[in-house]
Amino acid sequence: GLDCVPAVRGTFTVGDHHFLVLQHLDGKPLNTYFARRHPLIEADPTPDELASYTAWALKIHQRVTEAVDAVHARGVVFNDLHLFNIMVAEDATGEPSVALLDFEAAAHIDEGLRQTVANPAFVAPAERRGFAVDRYALACLRLALFLPLTSLLVMDRTKAAHLAAVAAEQFPVPRRFLDEAVEEILSGVPEGRPGDRLPAPAGPYLPVEPRDWPAARTSMTAALRASATPHREDRFVPGDIAQFATAHGGIGFGNGIAGVLHALAETGAGPWPEAEEWLLDRTAEPASGTPLGFYDGLAGTAWTLHRLGHPERALALAERLLHQSWESAGPDLYGGLAGIGLALDALGTASGERELHSAALRCAELLARPEQRPTRAGLLHGNSGPALLHVRLYERTGDKELLIQAAHALHRDLDRCVTSAYGTLQVNEGWRTMPYLGEGSVGIGMVLDDWLEHGPDERFEQARLEIVRAAQATFYAQPGLMRGAAGMILHLARTTTPGPGTGPGATARQIDALARHAVPYQGHLAFPGEQMMRLSMDLTTGTAGALLALGSAAPGGRAHLPFLPPLRDAAAAHEPVPSGAVTHRTTREKKRNLT
Repeated sequence: GLDCVPAVRGTFTVGDHHFLVLQHLDGKPLNTYFARRHPLIEADPTPDELASYTAWALKIHQRVTEAVDAVHARGVVFNDLHLFNIMVAEDATGEPSVALLDFEAAAHIDEGLRQTVANPAFVAPAERRGFAVDRYALACLRLALFLPLTSLLVMDRTKAAHLAAVAAEQFPVPRRFLDEAVEEILSGVPEGRPGDRLPAPAGPYLPVEPRDWPAARTSMTAALRASATPHREDRFVPGDIAQFATAHGGIGFGNGIAGVLHALAETGAGPWPEAEEWLLDRTAEPASGTPLGFYDGLAGTAWTLHRLGHPERALALAERLLHQSWESAGPDLYGGLAGIGLALDALGTASGERELHSAALRCAELLARPEQRPTRAGLLHGNSGPALLHVRLYERTGDKELLIQAAHALHRDLDRCVTSAYGTLQVNEGWRTMPYLGEGSVGIGMVLDDWLEHGPDERFEQARLEIVRAAQATFYAQPGLMRGAAGMILHLARTTTPGPGTGPGATARQIDALARHAVPYQGHLAFPGEQMMRLSMDLTTGTAGALLALGSAAPGGRAHLPFLPPLRDAAAAHEPVPSGAVTHRTTREKKRNLT
């Protein structure tokens, strides 16, 4: 009988399964409205846009609160309130109404049940029971309507006060509305003392602000070192769950200690002998089944060890790689031929081993075959990885066919992109669009910048302008280097794209946006990984990636990803280039001759 709850139309049974037939509700989940209306998806929302959204968000929260109160009046605890379980419809005048979905976790108040199923961004502390579970979710909703980062509360509930402070800075929302949410979230029974509440931070929530580069580097480096577990065999620092997907996960470049050591070296944070020894011990005899790729396996670890001053071990790993079935690897940069070829070619240049150069050229030859084309777009898994290999090989050999192959690959990636209503170019995945460094348009933009150092292309020039716009939103859902705000910082700090949006102000705004995701770890600055439910120290998802990005944007900073050296000041790159090679420093005057 409640308008905010779908009516039951009937029941039926199939086998042993019993079903309810429910009323069809018009509208869309609140999460969809958030993505369409939230002003922080723009680079520079106006005060009017912020005020209009704030009024709408406050009205939505009031409607949801009324719906929950109505359910409570019937003696029912909803138990699973979150953005996806709230349906929003608007009438002809734009006035919103809400309804609640998904009552499988609901229970009568007299049952006194604890919450068993919940969205991580709205899950109540274990001591909550009954209506208190829904009150906690309503408090989370107050914050999430402005900054949907409440999954961080799983790690640290005192983060709520930081989110409220940031929301108050960004939106004209009544501060009491946010403070009441923080009070509800921090109330509870810590250490079994009913009536107590968690203390809100007395001073600044973060030990240091990411914009303060020297202090941030020191703090993040300390967090990395504090998280070390040298006694473990599977990983040295905590990272993404991908660490445990293969025998090499905790060792490798993407999610293991090799990538962390690269970030430390690039940012001048100093050596970490204990971590290097751990890596050397576990690469003496790589485990059976170790992948071959750059971000997930032997190629990236070999390259990193050479970068750190261990050429013998690096070449031993490269030789081991070449004695395996590397030619049957996939095409991509993450774990396939593109990354393998880049690593082998760089090692060949550094060591003088011609066999490594030959293998790299073989990778390029295989990638030129139609059957080897990636089915996805982007830097790590799309055509931009092979394009990067072709560009770097062109710079070494001067073979223009390689540059032409790189252009074809980049065009294929751009064919999978769409331009949004805001003029941003993003990878179209069918059900969503992606702007990110690893799997979105920003990664494509990185390689476009490199290609355009060698020749003109009108489509590439236009595309990178629209990609820069995609890197200027005021909010990204995650902090990571490959799928979050840190990657935007790296791109804006490096790109040579002309026009607005690439200056220090745009980069500084992204650094401040990154700070919203940060959390303290043992008194040091750190960042969560994918889905923001646990800390990560690795390169692709966590603190090491944020360190690398901030290092690239620091005054005089030259921190960069492998094979993507700084372009704004290209006087030196860590990947050695032989004398007389064709590079982006020697071909500016040749652009007109290459089509």
